[in-house]
Amino acid sequence: DTPYLMLRNSQPLFCNNLAVSLENARKFKQYAQVMALWTDNELTNEEGWVQLHRMLENLKSDPALQDGRARLCTAAKDRVGDSASLFLGVEDARLLNGRLERVDELYRLGVRILTPLWSRSTCIGGSHNTDEGLTDFGCAALCRAAELGILLDISHASERSAEQILAISERHRRPVIASHSNAYSVCPVSRNLKEEQIDRIVKSGGLIGLNFYGAFLTREKDPSIESILLHIDHFLSRGAESVLALGGDMDGCELPRDMKTLASLPHLAERMLRHGYTEALIHKIFYQNANAFFMKYL
Repeated sequence: DTPYLMLRNSQPLFCNNLAVSLENARKFKQYAQVMALWTDNELTNEEGWVQLHRMLENLKSDPALQDGRARLCTAAKDRVGDSASLFLGVEDARLLNGRLERVDELYRLGVRILTPLWSRSTCIGGSHNTDEGLTDFGCAALCRAAELGILLDISHASERSAEQILAISERHRRPVIASHSNAYSVCPVSRNLKEEQIDRIVKSGGLIGLNFYGAFLTREKDPSIESILLHIDHFLSRGAESVLALGGDMDGCELPRDMKTLASLPHLAERMLRHGYTEALIHKIFYQNANAFFMKYL
């Protein structure tokens, strides 16, 4: 959700007080990130559409994108040299507001990942805190997105909506992602993935991004890196070794005390090593799984 805070707080991408900054990303040999264009849920659908364009204009005019330190990509092959590679996603597609042509406009703007739901019931359908499925417009919009090659995301979806999103993707022979969701069996909240959902993503060769939000990691009062390991263990027990990645949700949630910024990621890797994970597995979760996925589907 970094673009939202960049606009709201007048923060640049390179050096800022946010969880995500290119300054902190410089310690990584390779860095790619999905920039989620989330709009304030207190806005109307139309106001959200306007805010999305303001966020995107602000991001594109950022000095780091102007001078090549970061690059907006619409395909995996667009990555160049040491530049940070940024892929655009939209989180909460209610801003389509019943207008199917807006799906095509999102694609023209460079959006390649769509998280159609966020909270409650919208023109798209039911979110995780409802029992509702997709609306007729939601089905049509997501079918069009899949036709264009936009990846569909079941994070934030209700079980019924997630089932329909999975079905739409399967009809278009595309995998589904859960961009920032953890395991329900470890932390039973509506935003986390049930066993069948995990299994279907694994079977389809999709992608699951670990969410660092404390409330989705544990019901304990003091979430930490240790809480993340419990979810990794569970996903691995379901065969997710090749689909697991870092979903983060940075700049969109309250992070654990020892995972406040990108600079904390090496600490997670070190703790994974001590936990018994191999370096090869850590490389897969940190970069290779997501890289292989985007190389194949973008």
